[in-house]
Amino acid sequence: MSNFHGFQYGKTKAVQFSPDGKYFAVYSDRGRLDLNRVEDSLRFYRSEDVEKFLKDPTDALPRPIWIANIFSDTAPVISDWRWLSDSSGAACLEGTAGRRRLVLANLRTRKIEALTSPAETVKDFDIHDRLHYVYIAVDSATQPKVSESGHSVVTVGTGRSIFSLLSLPDPNTPIRSVPGNRAWAVFGGKRFELRTGGAPLVPAAPVVLSPDGKSLVTELEVPEVPVSWESLYPPSFVSSPFRIRAGHNSAHQFVSVSLQTGAMRSLTDAPVSNDAGWWTSGNPTWSNDSQSILLPGTFLHSEDQLASRPCVAVVDMPFNTATCVEMLKARTETGIEDDYHSVSDVRFIDGDKNRVMVAFHDHIGYWLENSEYRRTTDGHWELVGRSKGKGEVGKHGLEIEVAEAFDRPPTLIAREKEASRLIWDPNPEFKNLDLGESSVYTWKDEEGQTRRGGLYKPSNYRLGERYPLVIQTHNFIESVFLPSGGAPTAFAARELAASGIVVLQVPDEEQCETVSPHEGPCAVSSYEAAANKLVSEGLVDPEKIGIIGWSRTCFYVMEALTMGSLHFKAASITDGVMVDYWQYIANPERVANEFNSMIGAPPFGDGLQLWLKRSPGFNLDKVNAPLLINTGEGVWGVLNSWQPYAALSYLRKPVDLIRFNTDEHIFTNPAVRMASQGGTVDWFCFWLKDTQDPDSGKSIQYERWRELRKLQIQNEKVN
Repeated sequence: MSNFHGFQYGKTKAVQFSPDGKYFAVYSDRGRLDLNRVEDSLRFYRSEDVEKFLKDPTDALPRPIWIANIFSDTAPVISDWRWLSDSSGAACLEGTAGRRRLVLANLRTRKIEALTSPAETVKDFDIHDRLHYVYIAVDSATQPKVSESGHSVVTVGTGRSIFSLLSLPDPNTPIRSVPGNRAWAVFGGKRFELRTGGAPLVPAAPVVLSPDGKSLVTELEVPEVPVSWESLYPPSFVSSPFRIRAGHNSAHQFVSVSLQTGAMRSLTDAPVSNDAGWWTSGNPTWSNDSQSILLPGTFLHSEDQLASRPCVAVVDMPFNTATCVEMLKARTETGIEDDYHSVSDVRFIDGDKNRVMVAFHDHIGYWLENSEYRRTTDGHWELVGRSKGKGEVGKHGLEIEVAEAFDRPPTLIAREKEASRLIWDPNPEFKNLDLGESSVYTWKDEEGQTRRGGLYKPSNYRLGERYPLVIQTHNFIESVFLPSGGAPTAFAARELAASGIVVLQVPDEEQCETVSPHEGPCAVSSYEAAANKLVSEGLVDPEKIGIIGWSRTCFYVMEALTMGSLHFKAASITDGVMVDYWQYIANPERVANEFNSMIGAPPFGDGLQLWLKRSPGFNLDKVNAPLLINTGEGVWGVLNSWQPYAALSYLRKPVDLIRFNTDEHIFTNPAVRMASQGGTVDWFCFWLKDTQDPDSGKSIQYERWRELRKLQIQNEKVN
């Protein structure tokens, strides 16, 4: 399948027009099973060809003037791509997360040219033209060598020790070290390291180059956080573990840096919003005249020394002033404020410093929306209007849109005035496939709030028949076509439906109070309400319900298995948060404050009693469903999943551990994706339908599972 976007690939956009409007490029990606590689493409079109096609329907379908294809074992192969200011081509990062270089897809020569050395791994960049760009890189000579774990797609981990599974010689062997970043600039064709105050510049976020190529904006760590910042810039709610603390390493601020002199200037004299748990995404952007900077989320310096909340802000450099465009809404102790939404991107409209677009997801993450603001004559900002959807990308009246929805594969549409035509269907074969019925399903949780998810029915669905149900617990987006229902890791909505299983894809639990003792129970109550409604409607067999967790929702699944009231016939988790003692000890700096808030106390002294009561890791004796534990993310995935596997094995509960030999969290390698999603289908068909794939290559898998079934039968007799 070809797609116009990777899944969660940061700044990788589907369509961008060249600055002069004469061309546009379209990013797409697909898995090449014949090569077991990912193929990413930039398809370059001439705008004039598309305009002629729209005016005369008899014209032949416009074809790209060049297709730049790049291959790798995992995605994204092309990331963070953007046009050069002279419209001569597009720069991008080429490679995978482990090793990336900055390259130029040169439209004039039809060649891909390297702009950085093979010895550097580029983490971020911005570019004006081929003679003016900046980038953050890691020297590959400083990176530790990582041993290969084999060429097979999976390794069966059941019954093996953790050290043999990880191929580690002893428990004290260091697994990973993190080298430092170095910032470099090319100015007038000359390359030099960025320094300020005589010391190397160490950005804590992406670098954004001004249109005139003379300055950049980034985030830097505040060397010494003042005590006053703790009260001036508070978290979004009182008990939040994300807060600014006096001292070192707890806050960052937006700064501008001159490439010519190295002079640095704080833009707000205040921290960024994310430091205090007011979450936003997106990067700063410059106005076309390089005089104003739009910041996606920051506090502003408190002149009156009173506590304030952060906002989307514009900094006007000549006047050294900052004004709020939109105040950020907060999470509260019990939920969210009215009109809460998550800012995902900001930009000046057409580079005009007096017009701003704020893109955001609504409070439950279903739709991408946009708010347009204009600066008034007195310097304030007024809301002009809102629009839903991703919006078209346009230039000089020509608009290009990726048209898709969760139940409709993506196509590329061109519009100009009243004319609208399809210019590319990347998946024409879908017209000949029965993908089954999918629809938006709504239900109410125990507090009466309406929830929405995606319901996938078997293609041979018959009214009145009860079907097995699998609940997939992460990432339902109505506006995006994802055949898996959610991420390509573990989830397999349409594949399961094709096997005769109903699938409910539920979104992230935005309506639950996160990072609190209520987060897990709130999510579980939503799943239970949805399942009970499907049972009451006669669609689902109450004795054949399964559940899948990935990433953060692994915790929700373990909460459901240990604390919930719903009877699950089988479950699966992959690479995620467990809120167990092992993860707490293994990642003390990263998870301690968050886990303490989710349980209600640290796991020491009196707080240990709360952990014994609330942590799924201390309640695994209550798990009655066979559990499939998958891991990616290299050795870390196995470590993070070890407690439930080891404990359930000790308790003689049916559990299977599968390690995918990949460092990915979001699986993109074609063979790994097929193994992951195929394993999901096999697991739930085995437990919910009592069926097995006749493929002889899977005989060892089913021998293992039949032994687990014997164990399950024994446990059910005891219980």
